[in-house]
Amino acid sequence: MSGGGKITKNIAWLMFDQVFILVLQFAVGIKIANYYGAELYGKYNYAVSLVAFSAIFFELLNSRVIKKYYTDDNFNNVVHNVCFFRNTMAGIIFFIPIVIKFTVGMDNLIFYMLMLMCLDNILVTATYGVENFFEFKLESRRIVISNNIVKVISYTLQYLAMIFHLGIVVLPAIRCIGNLIRMGILKYQYRQAYLIKLKNLEKRVDRDLILRIVDEGKFLWISYISFLIYTQVDRLMIKYYMGVADVGIYTIGFQLSAILAILLGPVENSLFPKMMELYRKDYKEYYNFYLFSNTLITQFYFVVTLLSIVVVKYTFKYVYAQEYLPAIGVYTILAASIFIKANASLQTGHMTIKKITKKSFYKTLISLVVNIILNALLIPKYGINGAAIATLITQFIALFAIDFFIAEYREQALVQLKSLNSFYLLKELIKKYRSRKESQNV
Repeated sequence: MSGGGKITKNIAWLMFDQVFILVLQFAVGIKIANYYGAELYGKYNYAVSLVAFSAIFFELLNSRVIKKYYTDDNFNNVVHNVCFFRNTMAGIIFFIPIVIKFTVGMDNLIFYMLMLMCLDNILVTATYGVENFFEFKLESRRIVISNNIVKVISYTLQYLAMIFHLGIVVLPAIRCIGNLIRMGILKYQYRQAYLIKLKNLEKRVDRDLILRIVDEGKFLWISYISFLIYTQVDRLMIKYYMGVADVGIYTIGFQLSAILAILLGPVENSLFPKMMELYRKDYKEYYNFYLFSNTLITQFYFVVTLLSIVVVKYTFKYVYAQEYLPAIGVYTILAASIFIKANASLQTGHMTIKKITKKSFYKTLISLVVNIILNALLIPKYGINGAAIATLITQFIALFAIDFFIAEYREQALVQLKSLNSFYLLKELIKKYRSRKESQNV
């Protein structure tokens, strides 16, 4: 299969995964939100936000940097060390809620949910290296198969939990069951596809390898910390200023915006190997591919974002309970931030390939400070909409505006600016169509 065909197939598999999960989420996830109500649902998502900070430790090994270390001879050693490192971090994090509970105290329900979510972290990180390698090999179908099997089981169990009127603490417990099964499926696929035919594959804890990956990705890591904080701090500050019920309402708007963004991850992961290949081959060809791909993503999301705002506005009341109606305003604002994110979706890959990640620390640090200040100013005045506005402004600064003032990043800023030009995309599509027709006629 050609490189382009393999990329397209990989994106298709990842999209199928996202759409399938989306269907399940609408079938069961919405019922969960409506069944438990904004108060309990808010507590659950508050716990989710706290555990999300675990990624600060996991992302010491950046996913894109890891992919640069795979070779035919040592891929299993890289996979093993990535799994070992992340799993060790998850094991340490497991004890943090216990320490907090018995020192400063914590709500019992939140504590039990945190413990289960930290256990879930251990199960997920046990196969992270395997997933990363499958992405690198453009074999996301293997991840998709395991994800979908697990999601069917998980959402079925969650639905049964509502039928039998079980408490919300059962939700993170079900996540653990699902990811235990997922871990087994991924490890089996990896062993059958890559290990069973090969002998004497290296598998040892390689401290030097881990340190090299950490060192090469350190600026991306610092940037990720800032990004994680300003994408999670809104819910923490909403709880502080308003309460857990508002966290639940805001989360609905946030989850809907995450659905809008389902294409971004699959496209970015699938295009990265191709971008890396072209960069090593010819920079002009690489740049043209980067510009065209980024423009295609941007123009697609411009249309989809506008349509989604209209759809959510007129269908929301038929899906969610009345208490969640304020989430419509949150979604409208966050949808605009997803468009900005789409416009910058290939930015991190570009910086990683060119090894210009160092100054990303400064722009994300500035954005973090701006986001916290904006949340503190806007949440008391505008409520949950204020948190969404703070996110929108921060995304614009972090992913677009500030790059014009950093010499190394001006190229990507100009690519993102050019990507707003619909006429360029139309011209390129016509050119590609004519080229294909001519090749078919020869």
